[in-house]
Amino acid sequence: MTIVLADDLIRYIASRYPDAIVSDFNFLISGFESEVYTFRLQISHSSQKDYILRLFPGEGATEKLVREARGLSLLEQAGFPVPGLLLQETDPKILGKPFEIIDKLEGRVLWPLLAFAESHQESQLLSRFGLLLAQLHKLDWRLFIVNPDAYEKNPTLLLDEMLSQYRSLYTKYNFMGFLQILDWLDSHKHEVSIRPAVVHQDFHANNVFLCSNGQLFVIDWTQFAVSDYRIDLCWTLLIMGDLGNAEWGKEIFNAYASDSNGSIENLDYFNVIVYMKLLASAVISFDFNPKELGLRPEAVTVTKRQLSIYKQLSQRVHDITSIKVPELENMLDII
Repeated sequence: MTIVLADDLIRYIASRYPDAIVSDFNFLISGFESEVYTFRLQISHSSQKDYILRLFPGEGATEKLVREARGLSLLEQAGFPVPGLLLQETDPKILGKPFEIIDKLEGRVLWPLLAFAESHQESQLLSRFGLLLAQLHKLDWRLFIVNPDAYEKNPTLLLDEMLSQYRSLYTKYNFMGFLQILDWLDSHKHEVSIRPAVVHQDFHANNVFLCSNGQLFVIDWTQFAVSDYRIDLCWTLLIMGDLGNAEWGKEIFNAYASDSNGSIENLDYFNVIVYMKLLASAVISFDFNPKELGLRPEAVTVTKRQLSIYKQLSQRVHDITSIKVPELENMLDII
């Protein structure tokens, strides 16, 4: 399979750069959302450079690819640290799936570094991580969205559009409990003042590289959007704190808050949104098929491993909203 894919890639690269030389093609990893390969490319008389080939499987692959490619281009223009985008193709006939080719970062993923770091190094890395998230949210969001005037006049539109997407998904699966949560969110949205920002929506330490030059770079922008900044912050604290290390979450929040403009309010409201997102995805991957979300089958294994966390999050949602979700309760009873 790898040999066939390498041959197809060589033919594709030759069609774009006739004098290019492709070498050292290797499989790297399969994640929830993509298959990743590395290779070396020399174009004309330039020096060789290492690249990542990222294939997008499953439903919604094209949308994810287009969203990420647009995000990478705009973020690079804005000076935010992301890998450079060389090429993207939505046609699955070329390599079997939609794909992109981006710069290969020289360095290490941050999560394992944190897991084995000395205390002082861990604190320093977590502080830099939190400040990097704050830096993202300080970018001029108007440059990243079509028709920014409409959202500047009525920022709540961003929230309405996001909740509408969730409502469509949960209606498809007849998730009455999750639809009740959406009703609760709709009924309380007037209590929240929306602050638009560029958001990653999966900002955690496995998507941040500490490069060999000491700089942090952020990867995996398939959920790139403009939304309220707390969508990012709460998701990050969920993944890094609840699913990672509680002390990590505290240090990240403190670093972020120290660099934010004004107080961070209404976190419970946005916590309900991100808890709902994670829990509904878990139910879909367990009861139906992870491919429905563009995820790989390993998602079900992760769901089983994180059972105790899901129970805690379910209780938190109930504490805030007084809503029990039957679909979730059924899953938790079965596993």
